[in-house]
Amino acid sequence: MRKKKKRRTAFLLYDYEAAYQNELKKLDEVNEERILKEGKVKSIYATKEIWAGEQLEIEIYPEFTKGQRDDIPDEGKKKRQQQAQRNLNDKNSRKMCERVICENFGNRDIWATFTYTDENMPVSIVVANRNMQNFIKRLNYRRKKKGLPNARYVYVTECSDKGRWHHHVVLDGDMDMDTVENVWKLGKRNELRRLQKDENGLVGMAKYITKEKKEKNQKTWNASKGLRKPEEKVNHYKTKQYHVDKIVKGDLKICDHLNGWYGDEYDFTEAEVRYNTFNGRFYIYARMRKKGALYGNVNDNSRADRIPGAVRR
Repeated sequence: MRKKKKRRTAFLLYDYEAAYQNELKKLDEVNEERILKEGKVKSIYATKEIWAGEQLEIEIYPEFTKGQRDDIPDEGKKKRQQQAQRNLNDKNSRKMCERVICENFGNRDIWATFTYTDENMPVSIVVANRNMQNFIKRLNYRRKKKGLPNARYVYVTECSDKGRWHHHVVLDGDMDMDTVENVWKLGKRNELRRLQKDENGLVGMAKYITKEKKEKNQKTWNASKGLRKPEEKVNHYKTKQYHVDKIVKGDLKICDHLNGWYGDEYDFTEAEVRYNTFNGRFYIYARMRKKGALYGNVNDNSRADRIPGAVRR
């Protein structure tokens, strides 16, 4: 008789980042102990791993089943006001843009900022994006004449507080920068430079060009077809409740916990812990970086190189 497959537990989707906004480092010892003892609800912790280039991000957060809906803080529930939902969508979009850049670009690729003269200033984001698409078409025409494939790119269209539109473009470095700049005809104060990773890879640059705007419809990003997407995996065995409790109490360092799983291939760089008194649960975010990756080029690395335990084909 065939055995029945065990059903996988279905967990509710919620915005766990929004649900846990209070910084643990600002919590005094008395209230910390109170939350650990009195504020607990029953839940399981998930560990989400996101690989993007040489970067590994880890998010540790509680998950809840259908019968535990009331245990989710209101800040994290998916049924939210329209503005709050737009804010969430914008935040997730910016994070994806950062990760796509880290996944697909590296040293010697190009970071360009294209501007407009007063007479060429777009009247809307639609016109600005159309200008950028026309630029890419002209650039690909030049590349084809040189025997190069179409450009790999990510661009962010942004309006400054003074109402001036401009574009940040991350572009593969197969064509010289003078040619790339000459294709843009709508502005004069442009800036082009070769990408150079620092101790955090391209994270700083990616965060800068995707920074949050106060006004809606002032920023958008687009990417060429065929770029690799960051890889995500979720498990429920790498971080248990007792791990989180020990981290909160200071009996276990986050770096030690993560190095036990990833330390052979990744260096720990940063982490933060946040909480919500409503349910006494915690959210942990950490970032790690591939060992020896400071001067490497992400385009030389396969997914098998990055994922612990993976085999290179």
